[in-house]
Amino acid sequence: MLGAIIGDIAGSYEEVLNIKNKSRSYLEKTAIMNREVPLFTDFSSVTDDSILTTAIADAILNNKSYEDALREYGLKEINLGVDRYGRSRFGKGFVNWLYDSSKNNSFGNGCAMRISPVGFLFNNLEQVKEESKKATIKTHNHEESIKCAEAVSVSIYLLRIGYTKEMLKKYVEDNYFKLDFDIDDLRENYKFTSRAINSVPQAIFCFLKSIDFEDAIRKAISIGGDSDTIACITGALAEAYYGVPVYLKEQAIPYLKDYMIDIIDKFYNTNILLKNTKIKIKN
Repeated sequence: MLGAIIGDIAGSYEEVLNIKNKSRSYLEKTAIMNREVPLFTDFSSVTDDSILTTAIADAILNNKSYEDALREYGLKEINLGVDRYGRSRFGKGFVNWLYDSSKNNSFGNGCAMRISPVGFLFNNLEQVKEESKKATIKTHNHEESIKCAEAVSVSIYLLRIGYTKEMLKKYVEDNYFKLDFDIDDLRENYKFTSRAINSVPQAIFCFLKSIDFEDAIRKAISIGGDSDTIACITGALAEAYYGVPVYLKEQAIPYLKDYMIDIIDKFYNTNILLKNTKIKIKN
């Protein structure tokens, strides 16, 4: 869960830069690959990715419906007005759904960015698939979004049970979509999109090309586009495979909203496999 949140925070301001300057150069985007460039800055923030990831975790851990949790968190945040970047706190489609639950025919990546708790908290492949669909369909009933969210949650589960990167790549390509990208080509030519099928495969690919957790986050940001969401998804997979470095956990904690802390702490004390990661928020 923290892997997703760290990716979101690290990618938050980078996304703003991508939106402001749609022709950012290769060198501008890849500057983040220098580990002396901080992942977190005074301009960074948790976004809807982290907020709704927490909502999904809350639903699972506290036996709420996904719909109720998403609406609770969504309304709580949207009533605060615009975010620190002057934008709506959520995408237009999600805002429409908050006020009219029939408006849910979205093919966006919002369902995939929040889905990671499903892959971590359920311990059966079929259950992961079933719960992924339940957590997705209330706001995103388009086939592309359902498939992409499932690909993320299933990937997390498979990495947790010991899949190698090679095994995961084969599984995803056999069951969901191809991952035949080139990292430098993405950095040169990838364009901003929030469509799930055009951003989730790229996020999984960035994880597959990584050498450790931090490298995964930096690679995800380096391709540009919807950086907070791509890094959020990549970070979730990277956590399942590498774990989260303590130094990044400590750097991320000050960015968390107060109401997120208890949910995150409970998340890391619920499943024995997660306890072994030793990254509790509270002492």
